[in-house]
Amino acid sequence: MKMRNSHVLHLLFLTFTVSLNCQSDPNNLVFNGNKESMKQNFTKAEVEYRKAISKSEIQNKASHNLGNLLFENKNYDEAIQEYFKTQKNSQIDLEKHSAFHNLGNTYMKKKDYAQAVEAYKNALRNNSEDDETRYNYALAKKFLEGDKRQNSQNSDDSEQEKKDKSDDQKENKDEDQNSDQDSDSEKDKPKDQQDKNQDEGGGLSKQQMENLLDAVNNIEKDLNQKIKSGKKKVQTSKKAQKDW
Repeated sequence: MKMRNSHVLHLLFLTFTVSLNCQSDPNNLVFNGNKESMKQNFTKAEVEYRKAISKSEIQNKASHNLGNLLFENKNYDEAIQEYFKTQKNSQIDLEKHSAFHNLGNTYMKKKDYAQAVEAYKNALRNNSEDDETRYNYALAKKFLEGDKRQNSQNSDDSEQEKKDKSDDQKENKDEDQNSDQDSDSEKDKPKDQQDKNQDEGGGLSKQQMENLLDAVNNIEKDLNQKIKSGKKKVQTSKKAQKDW
């Protein structure tokens, strides 16, 4: 990261040096922008660069230096546009190389590693001798590989979560079906058997309890009748003896 940022500063210095040597150019807007940028009057510098671009759409120095300012202000989307215009309109390999290199830097800031790799690759096509570009290219490839591994891991985790959820749903469905089967099986049993299963502890069913209670009542009734009959016999006997 330090090498990448230092290279951006290097590009700023390199571009400013080239532009300052062009003071004889009737269009001094780029020159004025460079002066303001060196004074760190970045807002005024941006205005001058945009004026230069408005005068000529192929003003590569203005686009490139404006891209650098936007990059430093973390306005990465607009910086990408300016770097792209620079490499598109330029016929100079070193100029195209610088634009592609800084385009790669900007994509790295946005964590768009695939685009960064392509930008650095294009930079090396225009200048294969730049060590910092090669370093950034290798770094971007490593980040891209790590990003792919992370996405693959997240995809695997997502698939596993879906599988676990599906298994849970299937298990719950099987449990519901077993519960329904048990309920249907209970309904199919004879009523006496159902009453027996419903009685706690496996005791007598309700009907059996009622039958037993009726039997006990009948026995008690017969016993009372026998007792009453015995009393009458005793009383009759005693009365006859008295009459005697």
